[in-house]
Amino acid sequence: MNSILAGKTTHLIKTGFDQKKLFIYCLLLLLTSLPACASISKSPNPDQPKISASITSHKALTDWVDSTLATYHPQQQLKHRDYLAKLYQQSAFNNFWFDTTGKPNTAARLLLNDLKPWLALDPHPKLEEYRQLAELLRQPVNSGLPRHRQATDLLITDLFLSYQDDLLQGYWTKFDLDQDHGITNAYERWDDWPDEVVRYHLKDVFPRWLQQLQDQQPSVWAVARIQETQPNSHYYLPWRQAFTQLEEIAELGDWPQVNSLLKQGSRDAEVTRLAVQLKHQGDLADLRNYFPTANQQPLFDEPLEQALKNFQQRHNLKATGTTNKITRKKLNLTPKERMRILAHNLRRLHHLPKKLNNRHLMVNLADQRLTFIEDNQLKLDMKVIIGRDGLRTPIMNQWLTSLVLNPLWNVPASIARQRIFPRALKNPQYLSSRDYALVEGWHTPSRFVSLDEVSESDFQDEKSSYRIVQKTGKYNQLGRAKFRLSNQQAIYLHDTPYRQAFNKDNRDISSGCVRLEDADQLVLALLSHDKNWSEEAINEVYQQGEERYLQVRPKVAVYLMYWTVWTDKAGRLHWRDDIYHKDTLKDNKRLALRP
Repeated sequence: MNSILAGKTTHLIKTGFDQKKLFIYCLLLLLTSLPACASISKSPNPDQPKISASITSHKALTDWVDSTLATYHPQQQLKHRDYLAKLYQQSAFNNFWFDTTGKPNTAARLLLNDLKPWLALDPHPKLEEYRQLAELLRQPVNSGLPRHRQATDLLITDLFLSYQDDLLQGYWTKFDLDQDHGITNAYERWDDWPDEVVRYHLKDVFPRWLQQLQDQQPSVWAVARIQETQPNSHYYLPWRQAFTQLEEIAELGDWPQVNSLLKQGSRDAEVTRLAVQLKHQGDLADLRNYFPTANQQPLFDEPLEQALKNFQQRHNLKATGTTNKITRKKLNLTPKERMRILAHNLRRLHHLPKKLNNRHLMVNLADQRLTFIEDNQLKLDMKVIIGRDGLRTPIMNQWLTSLVLNPLWNVPASIARQRIFPRALKNPQYLSSRDYALVEGWHTPSRFVSLDEVSESDFQDEKSSYRIVQKTGKYNQLGRAKFRLSNQQAIYLHDTPYRQAFNKDNRDISSGCVRLEDADQLVLALLSHDKNWSEEAINEVYQQGEERYLQVRPKVAVYLMYWTVWTDKAGRLHWRDDIYHKDTLKDNKRLALRP
């Protein structure tokens, strides 16, 4: 082309030329000598459009998105045309999800793996988009036309951006919210204790994502985006591996069912079914002794009994070593149902921050236990008591804002007005006999008043500044220590004088706060970095009986979470009952039962 134009120009000069024609030929010669006007330095896709300066305009790019999609998916409507135009321009129109032969690449395989737990959840309209995305990722594009491959790549990217937007906003965590507790401490602000989990929209992160694409191949960029929105890896990776193992078991076929009461010494055809169940779930090492012979049924022996006890312990059942009714119910749960339950717990991992605070308390409400972790080491592990049906302890990321020794218990206004104050009017000694006291306002220290100073009408007034507190002592509901958290719902951790409740298996009996089995040890552990607070100094404050507020440094995060299934260090799954009814996508903001 250049040689033809050069020849024409030389001919005009030699033969006497028209100035206008010469100008046009010179201009064409200059333009054809310049490189293509693509602004991206990456290697172009073989089917990349021939781009001139005009197609770099936003409208030309979005037109390219529409026309490319229409070649192979004409019925599809895109949600993110503008973002797609910018992404594909930045990537030099290379594919994000397919290699040059049309096969799904590493990013596609990772995304498909990421989607599988979501597809195991109970049905929900939004999950249909995820299902479509998974189907596109599974199938290679066998068409010989590169533009068909790019059309599918565009559609996958569009669905991927919607998926990422859901995760960024915390869409799936909203199904765990409830209305059991209203705002009770509206006057409190926690500006110095910012939330560790910050929610975003796609529009907030897209400029950064686009800039990062400048220095990365599209598939590498896509892998980074998938990993960015995955939950905390300490939990996610082993739980995700356990999910894969359940998938593999489900693919083996129908799950055997045990319907009889079996125990050591039993000979029964169902012994084989039991052994198969326990082998697949990792409780039994060898199946060879549990198949029928020509002469007799298999024997329920001691190794099988021990395997069954291991199974019962992992499910928080009494280790009887027999297939009683509740054990059979757990044994007969199909792998697909287990996948669904585990998928809900993977979903709830999105409540946690990506990186946990170095010092933190982890409360598993479903297991009703608390652990104190520091420098990745387990420092304490104890039972807790949590909120009952209708007054459930909420899932929250919190900070421990202060530690209160000898705390006053602020009696809820309804209890104070309906039960305590009327009794005090009948018996002036009632308040002191139960360590109660009348207080005016919210001063620090508290301003105590006598019963003679307060009329019944003043106290019963909804706007009354009077309240009842309970001082430290054997009746105090908070025991000797209170651990204040950064929320406005009056949810906190505390000691309790009623120790017998910790002997129960089901300890969902409080009004929302978390009662601790060993608050004294937690106080010592939290203050271990402060040389001023030895065990002797703390005991002296207890003996004085006066309320004392302390700061805890370094800062301690408190994660109130809800895991009905999790893995131990060996990768074995542990299961708990869904006492708060959160293993579902149904509306869970209110419970049918409320005390």
